[in-house]
Amino acid sequence: MHQNAVDQVDETASEYMEINRTDGRCLDILERTGRMTAGKLALASGLSTGAITAVIDRLEKAGYVCRLRDDHDRRRVLVELTEEARHRVAEVYGPLAEQGGATLRSYSDEQLILIRDFMNESRELLTRYAATIRQKKAPNG
Repeated sequence: MHQNAVDQVDETASEYMEINRTDGRCLDILERTGRMTAGKLALASGLSTGAITAVIDRLEKAGYVCRLRDDHDRRRVLVELTEEARHRVAEVYGPLAEQGGATLRSYSDEQLILIRDFMNESRELLTRYAATIRQKKAPNG
């Protein structure tokens, strides 16, 4: 149920920003981690390098990301959110963050520790299970 609600918010936010869910997921990664190479974004998102190039092209055309040359290695290109993207993300998710903060403040420290531990253990379980499924995948599929 929780995942369905998260999916609804992400779907609606992507529609509002006039992008698809995959592009929205990549924006989220960049917003949380900061600038990175296309290759690292591909790894973080689980997309191929070819697919991530198309994502970056679409997001750049929409004005949400820009490509920058790495100051230390001019051959490397970094992808970074634009101010427009930061503004739109804050516009869409800012009120949710405020409301979520208010909800969290209604819990005691002990309850928050329990919630944190549950969420961490759930994430680890799901990550391990995804790896198990990946290992079971047929070699030709």
